[in-house]
Amino acid sequence: MPKGISKILVTGAAGFIGSEFARQALRKGYEVVVIDKLTYAGDLERLKGTGKEYRFYKADICDKKQIEIILKKERPKVLVNFAAATHVDRSIKNAAPFIRTNILGAQILLDAARKNKIQPIL
Repeated sequence: MPKGISKILVTGAAGFIGSEFARQALRKGYEVVVIDKLTYAGDLERLKGTGKEYRFYKADICDKKQIEIILKKERPKVLVNFAAATHVDRSIKNAAPFIRTNILGAQILLDAARKNKIQPIL
């Protein structure tokens, strides 16, 4: 474990890539906090099999107030963002949810991380 880092907050950790990152972090002994909206791409079953526990918050990264409450409560050392709206076919039909999550959500996370003195890795 890198010096000084014990707790990692992972957004989108119920998704395909985020869940692998969270599983690896758990296996390496990090304390993991998960934020996921659990949309069509999220499945908490992906986080099973590590033998380790994690804390879970069902939340939208675009909900500034909720994100700030979680970060203030948990005080992670690092924030890693895998939360994203995916599926190109859906974005062609309606780009707004993708822009909201992938751009506005990332900005909300960055602002909240800076406010709470958390090192973001986005």
